[in-house]
Amino acid sequence: DGTVPDIVEKYGLTVERIHTHIGSGSDPGIWQQVAVKSLSFCKIWPTVEACNLGGGYKVGRNAGEPTTDLQEIGKPVKEAFKKFAEDTGRKLKMEIEPGTYLVAMAGALVSTVQDKVVTTGESGHTFLKLDAGMTDVLRPSLYGAIHPLTVLPGSGLAADVGSETEDVVVVGHCCESGDLMTPKPGEPEDLAERTLRKAEIGDIVVMDGSGAYCSGMSTKNYNSFPEAPEVLVDKEGKPHLVRKRQ
Repeated sequence: DGTVPDIVEKYGLTVERIHTHIGSGSDPGIWQQVAVKSLSFCKIWPTVEACNLGGGYKVGRNAGEPTTDLQEIGKPVKEAFKKFAEDTGRKLKMEIEPGTYLVAMAGALVSTVQDKVVTTGESGHTFLKLDAGMTDVLRPSLYGAIHPLTVLPGSGLAADVGSETEDVVVVGHCCESGDLMTPKPGEPEDLAERTLRKAEIGDIVVMDGSGAYCSGMSTKNYNSFPEAPEVLVDKEGKPHLVRKRQ
């Protein structure tokens, strides 16, 4: 009738792993529910050796955003696996997917202000156009994701870091209305202003929280833009070129 057990039986398959996926979250109650439901599937086939609780752990990229407490969510999950072992006599291998949690804040996009445009009228904005965009970080355009942005002087001198701020809309370099670096939260097609240090053409804009689902999910070579270089900074602060500029 199309159910998984029937398919397994029909084709003589051996089920070795149960894998579920819920996206990224930080609610311990949700993770407990996921563990219990996933383990109920594991009971169906005695051949299952591993249970993969897919989905990442939320990372607070911006001030005030929660970051997953692994101890808090791990405790009820651990208890669910222990109970499964007690009830069935089977000790499963638990697999998790903590990629974003580990590297989201380990990467940043460094770009330059190419142009500054002011539009007039009630719906006018000050726009900062970067020499980067959805070709490098797609999350804002795809999800309406919010990343921290910092403006630094193009001179590279700390003495030139000003205190004056302005409300701006930051956009990328693609010929695409969706190439937006400051969308409304969760609304990738809606403009939102961000209060940043006052910027001029040639200044640097750093987008933090770009270590996960950014380089690997970029719209590579869109609009024929070449790939940007990637630099790894080691624990001694020494930079290493890991991908050349295309």
